[in-house]
Amino acid sequence: MSLRAKRERRKQRKHERTAALVKSRRFWYAKYVVIGVVVVGGLVGFLAYSLATAKILPPTSFTAAHSELLPPTQINARPIDRLVQEHVMERNATHADGQMLVQYNCEDYDCVDGFEQSLEDIVTRFPRTVYLAPYPNMDAKIALAAPGRLETLDELDEEKIVSFIRTNLSR
Repeated sequence: MSLRAKRERRKQRKHERTAALVKSRRFWYAKYVVIGVVVVGGLVGFLAYSLATAKILPPTSFTAAHSELLPPTQINARPIDRLVQEHVMERNATHADGQMLVQYNCEDYDCVDGFEQSLEDIVTRFPRTVYLAPYPNMDAKIALAAPGRLETLDELDEEKIVSFIRTNLSR
């Protein structure tokens, strides 16, 4: 074999090794891209599913975005804004104990005549820091919320409502 043929053969082998290395790198890059797409897609799918199946209930804690306002009155004919509800759940040295929410949904659930008045009669027995308000589209007929605690009811049960309020008044 001539010197020129040997050089060509070495050059050819070097080219083949380089091509194999590039092909191998592309394979690994492609593999990582596919894995990344699958992971991100899975997370997006999980979040979408979680949001689609999440229940809509009153908060039992607060976020940094909460409002520094309280509901206008103890008995509210209109829904209380979500960020105001969160403020009711805030507890520290400057926030009163015993703040809580009693909310109801008569848009998605059947409420008999006098239902709202019965809830109002129960709530007005307690300090003004126990708030009553409708909560349309909530995933419960009645929801009782205090910091860190939530109870939902399918029917008006005066005993359970009174017990929840009394238990959480000093918290």
